[in-house]
Amino acid sequence: MWLSNLELRPLSVTHRGALGVHLLSLTPEDRYARFGLTLSDEAVLGWVERLRWDDHHWWGAWMTHDADLGLLGSLQLSASASPGDWELGLSVAEPLRRRGLGRLLLSTALNHLPQVQRIVCHHGHPAVENMLRRLGHPLMRPA
Repeated sequence: MWLSNLELRPLSVTHRGALGVHLLSLTPEDRYARFGLTLSDEAVLGWVERLRWDDHHWWGAWMTHDADLGLLGSLQLSASASPGDWELGLSVAEPLRRRGLGRLLLSTALNHLPQVQRIVCHHGHPAVENMLRRLGHPLMRPA
């Protein structure tokens, strides 16, 4: 798969099903990296069902020529209690990892949200830290 065949676009409540399928495809280790704990399938679907879409900013990555492949990456930014600090949730399907998709999603989101001054990364995932460093964006670790 080539990144040139991907389309990035905002996600909304109409994409709830695609997000659920994408998150269910994550391995237990990937779910831990995304959520900070290993969620069961039922817990993942419950989380997706309870999402308050207006409280978050979402982007997704789709193949332009094959919609059957579904959502291949998702990024969620949520405002935290401190102004300018935003929490990040990011996941990329295994075949597209280490190809720049996560960084592309993150860069797109940051370009559309100038109010994001610092990214809060609760789980300290090394890939996210590397992406933020490459983008020259501050990372904040919670105390």
